[in-house]
Amino acid sequence: MMLKEGCEGLDDLFFHSSPVKLISIVSEDKSGPDMLKDILDLDNYLLVVEGAIPKDDKLCNFGGMTCSEILKKLSEKAIGIVAVGSCAVNGGIIREVGGLGVGEVLKRKVYEVPGCPASDKTMVAMLYYVLKGGK
Repeated sequence: MMLKEGCEGLDDLFFHSSPVKLISIVSEDKSGPDMLKDILDLDNYLLVVEGAIPKDDKLCNFGGMTCSEILKKLSEKAIGIVAVGSCAVNGGIIREVGGLGVGEVLKRKVYEVPGCPASDKTMVAMLYYVLKGGK
């Protein structure tokens, strides 16, 4: 499962060349809140996040939840969490104005693929590593 925002490397790797079915809130036919409910009912998935999480909860609300709340809910049933791109890893270029990395919000193990854009080869290697149980 992936929340797609705008990382060019992630976009190129998954949305243009991958046979893998990914869930993206911005690209599905369902309305956002309906799709979010469906996603929260899933189990045993790999959560891939790109894009910074706003420190100010007023800047990002969706379906009655803040982006931080959504991220925390989505992480509960994930078998692993991968932050892709500098924004997801450490807040990136918007860190100075309130962007947070995924690990700062979740306070748990997050696998990180830095870069802007993140390297497609590094993303594939990291996803393989995480799906193999981090070994």
